[in-house]
Amino acid sequence: MVLAMALGHAQEGGGVPPGPPPRGLRLLPLGEPPPFRQEVRDGVRYELEPALGSIPPRQIRFGAGAAATLVRLNLGRASEVLKIPGGSDPVVFRDATAPDDPALRPWLTIIAPDTGNVLAVIWREPGSRWNLPRSLVFADSAAALPAGSLRIVNLLPVEAALVFGDNRLILQPGKSLVKSLSVGTDLAIQIAFKNSSGQYQSFYSGAVLLNPNERAQIFIHRADGEKPRCPAKVVIFNEIAPPLPNPQP
Repeated sequence: MVLAMALGHAQEGGGVPPGPPPRGLRLLPLGEPPPFRQEVRDGVRYELEPALGSIPPRQIRFGAGAAATLVRLNLGRASEVLKIPGGSDPVVFRDATAPDDPALRPWLTIIAPDTGNVLAVIWREPGSRWNLPRSLVFADSAAALPAGSLRIVNLLPVEAALVFGDNRLILQPGKSLVKSLSVGTDLAIQIAFKNSSGQYQSFYSGAVLLNPNERAQIFIHRADGEKPRCPAKVVIFNEIAPPLPNPQP
């Protein structure tokens, strides 16, 4: 009798354990805009649209129908945070200008961890268009990248060498690391890549400065512009870190 009552209460309450909570997803497209083009018509200069596939879609769509959410993409800038459900289901994006047809191949599919905020870095292979980008996913929570930390990601197909003051490290292709920084200190950074001769070729020299409550990220990626003078590029951005969650009592 007691067991039956307990089962009855469970059924009244739904009896289904809650699913994983929703989380946030940001997209960071890396690459270079195509050369500026213009034409003169009737004595007036007009800017021409970039060639098809030379830049990411200006907007991509998450979801379908009236419930769909549009996400704006800009090269070298993280998108606004998109709320996505928790769980292991793929996160599918379609070009906002494409038909709303689930049978069509999506523009991008992200496989994210079951829980936690996510930053997805997207890029195209040199010589290819932006219709089939590649992606790499990183934890984007306050615990994974707290204030006072620097994340460095090597998206090159070769090793990258980094010099921090007197410290030097090698970062393998597709790998990343997180380093703690002192707030208010200019950290000088030099970056090189291993060229076809097996030598490290320096291509970037700069500094990272963190203000209070900030974190920073460095993305080393291949240049995808037309006939680039250097095959490697760097994107660095600082941002206010989200607050750490309060510890459970």
